[in-house]
Amino acid sequence: MSRAVVVSVAIFINVAAIAQFPSLPPDSVVDQPGRWANNIHVEGSFVHNANSIYNELPLALYQAEFLDRDLRERSMEAVEANSRNTVGQVLAARVSWMGRDCFLDRRHWRPLVSVAHHDQTGTYFTEDLYRVTFFGNASFEGERADLGPSAFTQIRYQTVGAGIQEDRSGSYVRVDVVNGQSITKADVDWAGVFTGTDGRVLRASILGDFFQSDTAGSYFGRTNGVGLAISGRWASAIKWVRPIDLSFEVQDLGFARWNGNAVRIEKDTVIAFEGFEVANIFDLDDVLLGEEQLRDTFGLRYSTGGFTSLLPFRASASASMDLSPRWRGTLSLDQRYLPGYVPQVVLSGSRRCGSHTLIGASLSYGGFGGLCIGLASRIRFGERVLVSIGTPHVAGFFMGKARGAGVGFGVSVGF
Repeated sequence: MSRAVVVSVAIFINVAAIAQFPSLPPDSVVDQPGRWANNIHVEGSFVHNANSIYNELPLALYQAEFLDRDLRERSMEAVEANSRNTVGQVLAARVSWMGRDCFLDRRHWRPLVSVAHHDQTGTYFTEDLYRVTFFGNASFEGERADLGPSAFTQIRYQTVGAGIQEDRSGSYVRVDVVNGQSITKADVDWAGVFTGTDGRVLRASILGDFFQSDTAGSYFGRTNGVGLAISGRWASAIKWVRPIDLSFEVQDLGFARWNGNAVRIEKDTVIAFEGFEVANIFDLDDVLLGEEQLRDTFGLRYSTGGFTSLLPFRASASASMDLSPRWRGTLSLDQRYLPGYVPQVVLSGSRRCGSHTLIGASLSYGGFGGLCIGLASRIRFGERVLVSIGTPHVAGFFMGKARGAGVGFGVSVGF
């Protein structure tokens, strides 16, 4: 395969691939690990999930459509059934190169270089917060709306790193330099809003923090923070009735230090608003309110200064076992450092079809949502190209009232 083709594939994946799919376990026949001196791997990933809000609502928001009342109420009914509602998504794209073995007494250990982009969001929220956001506070006249506990984090960053990888088992260790593009983070331990019966009185009590990186710009590649991270995977086999392949992995365990232009609001207070009093409607200087006056009225003045945040690292463990010469079963568990994410359990089965194709199905529960059924496949074209494709939730493509969706694609080229 020519260099031009390899570069074209890499550019296409970075632009178009938006998926994170359940990866199939390594297969010595289809993957042919360690056969080529050099290997370029390009992958993209995107997954969206929720435990209450239907896909139709975030899709309408993304497409800037009018949100009719019926659409909002359908998700409202599901929100009412949960004491803790969660939504999240993870988008990533990565290009990696693994070279020929060059460590004298470690024949199968090879150098590894990787460049990646990450965009991750996680949130959990109360029923009242959803109702106020999509229906306003009119229904809370004379009552208190409980808006907490709630939390939200959205972070975008890029990593460039190097390490070593064992070509047979996939064990590796990598150290990355982090470019912090942007972060928005809110953590509300408790919040309540009381609306007076005539609508002119609002009383709010809040205990929470808000942080945001430099608001002057957060475009792709901008440096609003810097940091370090480490990623690694350890894999080994144990003997039982049949050999079991175990693996433990951590990705992006590290931090980012955001620059001094970052803003923050830290509140532990009670705010009372009883309307604006105008002494003379002809005195426009007193009638027209600017940003400074509004900040004073609502107690929303912020401070600036750098701060440090952990990256949304992911820790996982898996166990795989051959069930027959062609069938293999895998059980995995993972957790992400994001609001709303709970440990996710994935049970999957894969089957080798000939020497070039691996297909599989998965059943997962947890993460940002509930029960999902996924499909995945890995196909080798010729002797040098390995293609992966899959989805964590098939129903997300066909049902507007489904929760969760994703699609993925990856390419490995050996030369």
